[in-house]
Amino acid sequence: MQVCYLFILVGFIGFVVADPVVQIKNGKVEGYTRTSPNNVKFNAFQGIPYAKPPVGNLRFQAPVPHDKWSNTLQAKQDGNRCFTVAKDTVDENEDCLFINVYTPVVNGSTTAHLPVMVYLYGGGFRDGASQYNVYGPDYLIEKGVIMVSMNYRVGPFGFLSTGDKIVPGNAGLKDQRLGLKWVKDNIKQFGGDPHKVTLFGQSAGAASVGLHILSKTSAGLFRAAIAESGSGISNWAYLKDASLYGFDLASKINSSVTLKTNQELLQYLQSVPAKEIDVASTKTEINHPLPVVEVEHDDAFLTKNFYELLDSGDFNRVPLIIGANSEEYISLVKDMAALAKRGASYDANVKKLVPKSMNIVDNAKKQEIGEKIRSIYLSSNQKFEDNLGLTIAYNTESHFLNPAIKHGEIQSKYTDVYIYKFSHGGPMGRNVNVSLPGAEKCTHGEEMFYIFKRRLSGYDNSDLSQFPQADVLTHTRMITLWTNFAKYLNPTPEKDEVLQNLIWSKSTPNNFNYLDIDTDLSIKTDMKQGRYKKWMELFEKEALPPRVVV
Repeated sequence: MQVCYLFILVGFIGFVVADPVVQIKNGKVEGYTRTSPNNVKFNAFQGIPYAKPPVGNLRFQAPVPHDKWSNTLQAKQDGNRCFTVAKDTVDENEDCLFINVYTPVVNGSTTAHLPVMVYLYGGGFRDGASQYNVYGPDYLIEKGVIMVSMNYRVGPFGFLSTGDKIVPGNAGLKDQRLGLKWVKDNIKQFGGDPHKVTLFGQSAGAASVGLHILSKTSAGLFRAAIAESGSGISNWAYLKDASLYGFDLASKINSSVTLKTNQELLQYLQSVPAKEIDVASTKTEINHPLPVVEVEHDDAFLTKNFYELLDSGDFNRVPLIIGANSEEYISLVKDMAALAKRGASYDANVKKLVPKSMNIVDNAKKQEIGEKIRSIYLSSNQKFEDNLGLTIAYNTESHFLNPAIKHGEIQSKYTDVYIYKFSHGGPMGRNVNVSLPGAEKCTHGEEMFYIFKRRLSGYDNSDLSQFPQADVLTHTRMITLWTNFAKYLNPTPEKDEVLQNLIWSKSTPNNFNYLDIDTDLSIKTDMKQGRYKKWMELFEKEALPPRVVV
């Protein structure tokens, strides 16, 4: 382990420890020391470049490892954010591929061979950044693990595809893969064990985790995975035909430009300022770019159907924690008029209930399946407009819960899988605190407030004493479960009073169970009053090939 601590004589009083310096393959990096809310010291190295700036001919392409540097790199603040869709910040820049390492300090030195948790942020593949104030590692560090986070490209910069080898797509996923390779090559120098890496993420980050599980090009880069509210077969994490988006994007930059081929499109989009692409991305009329199935080529991330890879067992067989929050769409209650309008639209046209992932084109068949989906939630004389809690439940289950649980269910045929539902609603999670018949209470992203230290506008969870005891206990449980998994590949390796002496049993094809993380922990078997089972029976019977997502 090559960690240097420099000592400076200050008068005749004693010694002061200088900032930590680490020698990695690219050169030396200098970080700084922080103290967690519970008074645990850790070293922070922020804004380390892991790839060359993806500019010029590298725009839209797979990342290239960063060159070496001769001087000591100052790694003491967040790196630039990547360009995001519909958000403008002063620190947005194409030069954005930076990685952060946070590692505990014990007795004045960095402890060697620690488990490593690598986090991938969410944001719908169009937003997000690995900023300290959003994803503070403090509470994880207190449990004796190293945390790594990284920026990856999103929006058109990360997921533009022409459907061929010119712009094959998935550049953002390839950023993540290169970041994981960087961890494998360098984390030992920070005191981490490159063979004990757990990849975890939320929403689009969780879908990314699932896609790394499916990609053989990520084999050996992590030994375990945690997917929060997303999966490799999430229906919102795949774009079937991405080829038209680029031309639409170009037309929004310059309506008079004439482009006939994909090569001309690439040359044009690589020639314009990044900011013009950023602005145009908010005006496109075609679905924003997402992960794709690539054509065969040397650096492809995924070239086969996502669902079929998972179902066949042809994936990286690592232990997995996967789940979702109890009501991912409960935030819709913030606009009851819009929610009522949504429910009324389902009543007027049940075909809207049929997920695109079922590949149903025939209108009569779509009507028939829509009626069957409706019957999962309502009796014949009921309406969604009059049952807004069930309108929310439909959205939660079709978009988030069903794909996540199905991923876990399939993977459990091949690896250890632990399924959860996060149900505890409290002020620490900024719970909406609204009770609506038919709906549960925890919205999308709520569990993250119990895992990370966060300082946001109007929110700060660095002082746990301001929250109810049930919140603090849930926070402690989440941190314990997640870090236990990173350490032992088992969230409950032994009985623990904090966890109510409960053992979280694996879910298997013949014994489906999950951990309900509510104010009290409990093992349950019936997901969403049996609706999940009805959904999957319908999907298995009626969905047409190719099945790529759920």
